[in-house]
Amino acid sequence: MKRMIKLGTLFSLIVVLCIWAGSCTAPKTNTVALNVAAAGLFRDVLVKVDQLRQQENLSVVVNYTIAGSDVLKRRIEAGESFDLFIASSPKPMDELQQKGLILSETRQSFVGTQIALIVPKDSQLAVSDFKDLASDRIKTIAMSLEVPGVSTYTYEILNNLKILAQVKPKAVLAQTDVREILDAVETKRAEVGITFLSEVQQSDKVKVVATAPLNLHRPVVTSFAVLKISQYATEAKELMKFLKSQKAMTVFQQNGFELPRS
Repeated sequence: MKRMIKLGTLFSLIVVLCIWAGSCTAPKTNTVALNVAAAGLFRDVLVKVDQLRQQENLSVVVNYTIAGSDVLKRRIEAGESFDLFIASSPKPMDELQQKGLILSETRQSFVGTQIALIVPKDSQLAVSDFKDLASDRIKTIAMSLEVPGVSTYTYEILNNLKILAQVKPKAVLAQTDVREILDAVETKRAEVGITFLSEVQQSDKVKVVATAPLNLHRPVVTSFAVLKISQYATEAKELMKFLKSQKAMTVFQQNGFELPRS
């Protein structure tokens, strides 16, 4: 009998990161406050990158709201006042563009990453390839098949390997945020996980046993764009420019990201 295990709501709440000199204090009256909606895979690295940005520009405060891309898309559609959207997959950005909610001329590819197969740090499970996921010896696999972002690439990998039917009944499903996958493997609620490589860089509780060959899925390329509702489009464009600067890219690359592939 097939079984589908769903994770709880540990990460169903939206995480808001107010990055301003290490606190969430109100900005000075002569500063501009940018509200940025960013996909979950950026939650750790943006803290580090913004520390660099503050060294150059103290006249702009950046408040990051971190959640799944689809959750953020719905909030933007509902009229929430964001200035910039950073998405982990094309679909949410495509839908916002079709509805005229972004400044299309500002949409750009951002950074890429790889898709990793992870296990608990002390795991003795014999797994070294995505093909191994179909094996009877693997009972539980943390993954996303519903949340836009990593699910796009997970489906492609499993479909191209022709093992989706065998793997799906073992799924421990992330429901709202990619971080649920890492949490499930860290706490051993799942033996294996499929997630972004950038997600596991800060964890000392898991190890990467494989990364997906690029012929199994489209390149993972994130994107960002200024929202039409923004009153600070100029400042948002400047933030985009900084995020793509060599200084910022060095930090992204140290945290499992890479320059986007074509």
